Amino acid sequence: MDGEKIEVKAAAVSSKEEDPVKRDYEIKKGKARSVIDQSLDYLVSHVYSDLDLIRENAESDADIIALLTGANNVIPGTEPNRDAAVKVEEYLEMQDRKHLPTSMADVQSRYQAIPYGWREIDIAAVVALLIINQKVTIKYAGSTVQPNNPKLPDMLRKKSEIGKTQISKRQVVSATRMKAVKDLLRDFFNLMDVPADEDGLIQFIIEKFEGLQKHYEDLLAKYEGHKYPDKNVVDNAISVVKDVLSQQKDNVALIERVLQREDNLYDAQEAMQNVEAFFKTQVTVFDAAVKFDQDLRNDLDYIKKDEEANQALNTIRLITMIPANGKYDYKRIPELNGLMAKVKAFHDAMLEAKRTELLEVVRQCMAEIHQAADGVNPTAKAISDTADIYYEQQKEKIAGTTSLALMEGFPIPMWNYRDDVVSKIDFTKQPPKPVDLPEKKDDDKPVVQKTYKPIFRQSLLKAARLESDAEIDAYANKLRDQLKTLLKGFDGIDLK
Repeated sequence: MDGEKIEVKAAAVSSKEEDPVKRDYEIKKGKARSVIDQSLDYLVSHVYSDLDLIRENAESDADIIALLTGANNVIPGTEPNRDAAVKVEEYLEMQDRKHLPTSMADVQSRYQAIPYGWREIDIAAVVALLIINQKVTIKYAGSTVQPNNPKLPDMLRKKSEIGKTQISKRQVVSATRMKAVKDLLRDFFNLMDVPADEDGLIQFIIEKFEGLQKHYEDLLAKYEGHKYPDKNVVDNAISVVKDVLSQQKDNVALIERVLQREDNLYDAQEAMQNVEAFFKTQVTVFDAAVKFDQDLRNDLDYIKKDEEANQALNTIRLITMIPANGKYDYKRIPELNGLMAKVKAFHDAMLEAKRTELLEVVRQCMAEIHQAADGVNPTAKAISDTADIYYEQQKEKIAGTTSLALMEGFPIPMWNYRDDVVSKIDFTKQPPKPVDLPEKKDDDKPVVQKTYKPIFRQSLLKAARLESDAEIDAYANKLRDQLKTLLKGFDGIDLK
């Protein structure tokens, strides 16, 4: 039975019009199936002549993903659809020679049509085979898509994506360039295990340099709120790494950029060695020294009294100062602990002396209060007990304060509190009688209000050690001169 007769009989079977062929030729059920089968065989062999290149059909995206990830464990060169892959590769080579851009939509349209008739999922699977064999390059939105991209199956077969997905014959990186970049990466990252295939190598480059960029950015974040050395070095290292990664949209361009920036990469890595060591082992003592200097800012006048301590503190400032230009000397950081210990020893000694002095003030105040309240009524006793609580709190405050300048202001409130408490106790002994004020007469002259300058007597009586009559006279004369000076412009002085 030739093709013409088949065509006529098929038309007769499908036609609703009566004709001699249909009336005169009675087709049995079994014979009709045979005729249809022969017709389909003819159609496949003469119209879809390349349909049989697909020897294994894909059923779902899972089959495509298995190809892209190598999960099917097929030996290269023995793939069931390798002949179909060759056809697609030849087409892409032709497109490349003509310099014509090709999308997955073009590929799907071509291989679903005559003489192929492939299903869209099988076309996607064939392209996946070319991808994993590193025969083609897939780009989406201008960026190279790696085989491990989870959206790749959609880019190969989804109608909304295939028009945006570009496919081209892969531009092979020469063996010389591959060896050069692998040698560089082994040395730069101090690793022996570098992928040998191009896709694996590209993924390795992207992962390693993205990790390096994040590491440098984490270091840069540590500069926030601090004045650490070589911030510009970190900025530069980040710029170099970003420059390499800027070419990750194209495999060939990425490899070339790594090789082009070899000197910049090594220079940045070398410059970062001091920064890396600083944040690994030195930043703690550096921070401690900066804080130590800041905490002593109010006590500089006291520290200046000791030349050795003052010089040590100045050296701490010098080491922790970041130069506007020039290199920072990391080698001096180990000196900081010794310098801080020297300043601290002197400062602690002065603090201890000041605490002893203040505790003596507390003792005297409490003694005067207890003496005033001794043997008096319960109200006075209650006032005295409250004062004891206050002065215990002052003792804790004295013990916890580490600034000499702050401690200078402690005595006056304690003396004032003592005076107030003693006055209250005295009042409980003999409350003051009310005073009857004389009636004011019409011809009385207005009373002039006098002004008195309030002075805390303790502020006049500076601590001193007097060992002779001459020293006592000098101290008294100085006190007299101060009082006279304070009296100027006032009617009197109110010593508190």
